[in-house]
Amino acid sequence: MAREFKAITGKITKLNEPHFVDHRGLWVMMVKENERWIAINSRDEEKIKKYHHQLQAQQSASHFNVKVQATSLEGNWLKAAEFSVGMLQQAQIQDPSTMMTAVESHLRLQHELQYVPKVNEACDLFYAKQAKRQLSVHTMTDYTRLVRQLKERFNDRLVSSLTASEMTQFIEELPHPVSQRARYIYLKSFLSFCSGKMNPYCEGRPWIKSGLLQWEPPRTDLHEVKVYSFDEILRLLKVAQSHQRLPHFIFRLFGMLRYFEMIRFTDIHQHVKNHPLINLEGKRIVFGPEIFKKRSRSEHRGRFYANLHPTFLAWLQYFADNNQSIWCSVNMEREIRQQVEGKETDRNLLRHTAITYHCLAFKNPLQTAFIAGNSAGVIQNHYLNMNVPESDALKLYEFTPTKALEMGIL
Repeated sequence: MAREFKAITGKITKLNEPHFVDHRGLWVMMVKENERWIAINSRDEEKIKKYHHQLQAQQSASHFNVKVQATSLEGNWLKAAEFSVGMLQQAQIQDPSTMMTAVESHLRLQHELQYVPKVNEACDLFYAKQAKRQLSVHTMTDYTRLVRQLKERFNDRLVSSLTASEMTQFIEELPHPVSQRARYIYLKSFLSFCSGKMNPYCEGRPWIKSGLLQWEPPRTDLHEVKVYSFDEILRLLKVAQSHQRLPHFIFRLFGMLRYFEMIRFTDIHQHVKNHPLINLEGKRIVFGPEIFKKRSRSEHRGRFYANLHPTFLAWLQYFADNNQSIWCSVNMEREIRQQVEGKETDRNLLRHTAITYHCLAFKNPLQTAFIAGNSAGVIQNHYLNMNVPESDALKLYEFTPTKALEMGIL
């Protein structure tokens, strides 16, 4: 490594031109600093002459009472530094430390650019991760909508540049509180992913700052959960029998399946007889991972309906003996539901009814929740209608094929 010249910091009263000394093979320059001579030696002619030029400028500045310090900057770097200082002065910034702050901020930004993705890239990674979880069709549809809207809004922005006010505005642009709450839930999942939760791409470095989601869901009015009355159930089953789809509706009323769970269940096999997930002798139905696609923190997959109620078991045996199909098309189910006035549009009504009646009939919400594949808290808040008479709930679980035959439904 080349040796650095001795720093000359005092007053220069005499400065000689560098000259080559043959017997030493060196370039020598004499400088008189504070009335004391100092010899500067170098084998590099260009280097010592450049230092001589620097000392000349320092000597001239000292003569005019101007303080000049040596710098290692050369060429474009020196020009850029001078231009940067000019920009700060033009902005009427007097503190030189501001330049250091600006440089540090720029370095942080450059560092972020190396590992923080843009919003559209983060959305794609998030969606791919969610798709691997085998979530329900409805949930993936909501995630697809969220990803599309985030891309349209923030596209080429770095994820780290998003602000809390932008997130709040993004949520509140929807007019209805229920829609706002839904967007909040799915956006929270996306931002948790960006902060490093279950994110294999961030390598332990969050893409966003904490506290980015500051929106508080508004209170919503309490609405009664819609369910079928027992009389409405009978009307529904009569219409279903006229379309030869009674087994489908019976299975949903006693099995408490979700709309798409029933579709997946019948995609495996349309008949009770020889269905691989129905065991009539063991009084058991298995809603395995191919049916139940809700994910819990413990990664539990699937649920069971063990010790089938005698009424449900009687119906299943009846369908097996008569080789009846439990399948029903989406359009046909909608057409049958529309026959019950005032309850035409809600396709979740069958599940709400099934859970409410089971819970009221047996007074064991934990058992009901396990069979239905949710929690007791969710049942209380979203499924249970306490205005249904307990007698109606008991009537449903006394509604056997024999009873249906007596009432003219079969």
